[in-house]
Amino acid sequence: MTEEKREPVLILGGGINGAAVARELLLNGVPVCLVEAQDIACGATSRSSRLIHGGLRYLEYGDFALVRESLVERGRLHRLAPQFVSPLRLHIPVSRRSGGWIGSLLRFLGAERWPGMRRFLASQFCAGPRGLWLIRIGLWLYDRFAGDGEFERPRIISMAADGIPQVNSEVYRWQCAYSDGQMLYPERFVVALLEDARQLADEKEIEFRVLTYHRAELQGDAVRLKSILDTEAAAETIQPSLIVNATGAWGDLTLGELNQPSPQLFGGTKGSHFLTRHPQLKAAIGEGGVYAEADDGRPVFVLPFGASVLIGTTDVRFDDRPERAVASADELEYLLELVNDLFPEVGLMADDIDMHYAGVRPLPYRPDDTAAAIPRGHAIEWNEQGAVSVLTLVGGKLTTCRALAEDVVALLAERLRLSPIITSRERIVPGGENYPVDQDSLLHEQQRLAAEFRTELTTIQSIWALCGSGTREALAETRDENDDRIVGCGLPLSFVRRVIAREWVSTLDDLLERRLMLLFDPDLSVEDLQQLADCLENAGRIDPDTAAHAVTASVERLGELFGKRVTLRTPQLTTNDG
Repeated sequence: MTEEKREPVLILGGGINGAAVARELLLNGVPVCLVEAQDIACGATSRSSRLIHGGLRYLEYGDFALVRESLVERGRLHRLAPQFVSPLRLHIPVSRRSGGWIGSLLRFLGAERWPGMRRFLASQFCAGPRGLWLIRIGLWLYDRFAGDGEFERPRIISMAADGIPQVNSEVYRWQCAYSDGQMLYPERFVVALLEDARQLADEKEIEFRVLTYHRAELQGDAVRLKSILDTEAAAETIQPSLIVNATGAWGDLTLGELNQPSPQLFGGTKGSHFLTRHPQLKAAIGEGGVYAEADDGRPVFVLPFGASVLIGTTDVRFDDRPERAVASADELEYLLELVNDLFPEVGLMADDIDMHYAGVRPLPYRPDDTAAAIPRGHAIEWNEQGAVSVLTLVGGKLTTCRALAEDVVALLAERLRLSPIITSRERIVPGGENYPVDQDSLLHEQQRLAAEFRTELTTIQSIWALCGSGTREALAETRDENDDRIVGCGLPLSFVRRVIAREWVSTLDDLLERRLMLLFDPDLSVEDLQQLADCLENAGRIDPDTAAHAVTASVERLGELFGKRVTLRTPQLTTNDG
C-alpha cells in the first residue's frame, strides 16, 4: 500500500530556529520547503555572543524553567555537536562581599513592571554591583539546575590566584568562576542542521528544499515563490499544509507581507559586539572569559575568540528593519569603557577595534518592560484566519533551538498525524560523529589526517573548525583536484568548490561571511575575495560581468556593516642602490 503523499510544511526563515524545525519535521517524515529572503543564518544567528549557556542572569527574574531547559540543552548540544560547542570557563569579578540584595529581590518579584518602580530600581538605594554572597547563591542554583557533571563546577577564587583574568585588583577582591559553552561558528551549526535535514529527506525519500533569496507571496491556499536574485526566473507555486514563520525579528513584517492580521508580536532589541587582536587584552584574559556587570546592570562578556577577543553586548530597543542594525559609535564607546574599567593597564582604544557586528534579538513585544526584563524564552503563536494556517515563532535562543523545534513538532503532531513522535534528543549533528574525547586525541586525529592527505596541519585544523569529523569526507571527495589555496588563509580551493556545490551558496557574501567564516580573518585581502569570486563564477553562481563588482560590493559591505578593513596585497618592491 502506497503511503499518502504529504504536502510540505513551508518554513519561512533560514536561521537557527528555521533550520532546527526543518530537521525535526523531516525526522518525523514531514516534507519541508524552507524559504529565506536572504541567506541562511544571516540574522540574529550570526550576530549573537556565540555562547551556549543556561542564562545565569535569568535566575534574578525568576525564570527558573528557562534556566533549567537551557542548561539541559547546553549539555545536550555539547554531547551531540562537540565540533561546535566547547566548555568555556567564565569569571565574574566581584568588588564587595555584600550588595545588590534589594534590587535583585525586586527584579525577582517582577517589580520592573510595577508603576513607578523602574526609577526606584535605578536609584542609589538599589544601585551598586552584586556582592559575593548574592553571586554565590546564584551560581549554587545554576549548578543545581545543571546537574549533568559535564561542565566544571563554580568556585570562588582570590585575586592572587594564578591563571585567572588579570582584572583591576584595586577594584575587585574575588572572582567567581563557572562554566558555560562557547560556539564560535553558529553559522556552521545551521549548515550542519540543514545537511542533516537533507540526509533525513534522502533516507525517507521525501521532499526537502532550501530556497535562499526568495520571496513568498500567499495567494489563497497557495504560496508563490519568486527569486530575488534572478528576476527573470519563473515563479513557482506550492500548496503547503501550513506555514511556519521563523523569520525572527522580521516576524511582524513577514505576517504583514502574508496579509495576516495580527497584533504586534515582536519588540526586538539590538545587541552589538566588537573584536580586537590587542595582544595585552588577549594575554590579560588568558584562556577563559570575563562576565562583568556594567554600571547600568547590563552583563557584558569579554571572551576569547581564536587569536582575537570578542566583547559584547548591548541591549538597546530597535524599531528599524533588522537588516539595518549596525553597531553605533555610542555602543562601541560603552563597551570600550567597560573593558578599560576591567583592564585599565590595557588602554584599549577605538583604533584597536578590528571589526564589529550587531543583530536584533527576536524578543516578544513588551513596551512596558525594560530591555533587560523582556523574557528570553520562546512562544508559538497561531494565525488561522486565512486559507493556510501560519505558526509564528517568537523569541528563542541559540541554546534552546532544538527544544523549540521539538515543541513545534509536538504542537503539530495531531494536525500532521504524527504518531509516535520522534525527537532529536540523541541525534548527533553531522561532524560530531566519533568525535575525539579530549584535546590530545583531537590533535592526534588532525595530525593523522594531515599525514594521510599530505597537507599541512593548519589546513586540517581550518577545515576541522568548519566541518568537525566530516573533515575526512570533505578531503576524500576532493583528493584528486587541484591543490591550489586561498592565499590568505590556506584553505584549498577544492574545498571551497565543494562548499559552493553543497551548502546553498548564492553570493560572495554567503561564502565569505557564513560558510568559510573568513569575515573573522583579520588579514582578509582583496585578492582572497577575487579568488572566491572566481570560484563562484566557475560554478555558475555569479556572471563573469558581475564578478569584479561583487568584490567591490563586498569590500564596501564589510566596511559599512562591520567596520572591517580589507587589505590589498601588493608585491614587495625592492631597490638596488648599488
